[in-house]
Amino acid sequence: MTKPVAFSEDGARRIIAAAKAVEAGSRDMPGIRFRDVGGDDGDAVRLGKTSAAWIKGTTATINVWESGTAGSETQTSGETLNGCVNKFANVATGKWVIVARGVNGSYYLIAAECS
Repeated sequence: MTKPVAFSEDGARRIIAAAKAVEAGSRDMPGIRFRDVGGDDGDAVRLGKTSAAWIKGTTATINVWESGTAGSETQTSGETLNGCVNKFANVATGKWVIVARGVNGSYYLIAAECS
């Protein structure tokens, strides 16, 4: 069941103005495009652990931990991600991290277990 939506007069004016601005805008602008940055050669987001302290502003090799079942992951035998970039914060040894592949193909730290 849906509920009716009520607009104030001011809200309605803002919606109309926004629609008119979009309709009057340039049609020469390219549309927004999304693509899978993981590609055919690997996943875009990976779960791993640090094997040494990872200092902000440096790169590190991350051990991949994606084997087993969710919540009970085990280290993926011999799989590492080399040259992962840390732009955010210092991460201690043995901490969980999530890295994401950028358009340039490098992995970047996007989340880390608190020290």
